[in-house]
Amino acid sequence: MESEAKNEKSYRRIKAVTPTLEILIFLANQREPVSGQAVSDGVGLKYDTTLCYLASLEDFRFVEKIGEHWELGMGAAMLWAKMKAKKQEAKAQAVRDIELLENGDV
Repeated sequence: MESEAKNEKSYRRIKAVTPTLEILIFLANQREPVSGQAVSDGVGLKYDTTLCYLASLEDFRFVEKIGEHWELGMGAAMLWAKMKAKKQEAKAQAVRDIELLENGDV
C-alpha cells in the first residue's frame, strides 16, 4: 500500500479527460437535447473543439445526436447499469453473510 501511495503522487492528470467529463456532466443535467453551441458555451470550449469531443463520445455511444442537437447516450446508461448490478450483488452477498452469522451457520 505504501508504494501505491507514493506512485499515486507521481501521476499527472490528462487534461483532455476533463473537458470530456464536463461535456458528459453538462449533457446529463439537460432536460432535452441541446445544440453543439449550447454544449460549447456550457463547458467553455471552442465550438469546433466541442464538436470533436462530441463526435468521439458518439463513437462510444456516450452521447447521441438528435438532428442538430446532442444528448447523453446509452453508453453512459450502460456504465450506470453495470455499476448498479455490481452493487446489488455485493448487497445480496452481504445479506447472505449476515443471515449465516445470525443463524450460526458459519
